[in-house]
Amino acid sequence: MAWWRRIRNSIHKRRRLNRKYPTGKETGTAGRRPSRLTDAAVALLLTVADAFALAGVALLMFLVGMSHSEPSVGRPTSGQHASFLQLALVWVIPGALALSAYIHARLRMPITSVVQGLFFIVGTTLAIGETNMLLSLG
Repeated sequence: MAWWRRIRNSIHKRRRLNRKYPTGKETGTAGRRPSRLTDAAVALLLTVADAFALAGVALLMFLVGMSHSEPSVGRPTSGQHASFLQLALVWVIPGALALSAYIHARLRMPITSVVQGLFFIVGTTLAIGETNMLLSLG
């Protein structure tokens, strides 16, 4: 048990030295949250990117819906099924938005995580609508 006491004493000694002479890593600079300005700038940048992504999804949803609204003469209307790949692609953007909201919450960026959460709600609503549209086409 003497080896355990040596290890424990060396750990305590290291902790005492760190309290006397702190470095940047031990003082918690790695765990500090970013400034509000950085948080707001990242939120603004991601707002623009997410708006374009969701507008693209809405446009794609509109175009697919319009292309299937009138049955063509040469194309059969029955027997068309939504593939698993199409349904998975519909849910990529809401999944990415959920992951982004979680990551920014872990990074302690409250403005960005709230903005990403709101876009996640909008993206999920669009994905549900597009899933219903794809399933009703088949």
